[in-house]
Amino acid sequence: MDSPQIRVGIGYDVHKIRKGGPLRLGGIDIPAEIELEGHSDADVLVHAIIDAIFGAAGLGDIGDHFPPSDPAYRGIDSLILLRNAKESAAAKGFQIINIDATVIAEAPRLGAYKKAMAVRLCEVL
Repeated sequence: MDSPQIRVGIGYDVHKIRKGGPLRLGGIDIPAEIELEGHSDADVLVHAIIDAIFGAAGLGDIGDHFPPSDPAYRGIDSLILLRNAKESAAAKGFQIINIDATVIAEAPRLGAYKKAMAVRLCEVL
């Protein structure tokens, strides 16, 4: 009896912080006096998940699929890119079983937003 092949992807992303707000994480806007700089909406959590999906499926990384040099991705909602990553992996026969992600940040405190982020991500995945 053959068991399904399980593959694991690890994603990581970092963006510069600047004054402003709101902070976009996990597909939601969090009230904050900071925001992240980036070509798209700079959602580091979603970007890390995208990288993990592409990596697990052997499809390269986020930059291969959505290069920052391409103006088509300027300011794009990262959830659109996440949906694309999921569909690309599915086209190769992969199914997402579980996602575990950690955001490392001193501020703002994210505990109150974890459920909303999880719900939003699940809506896409």
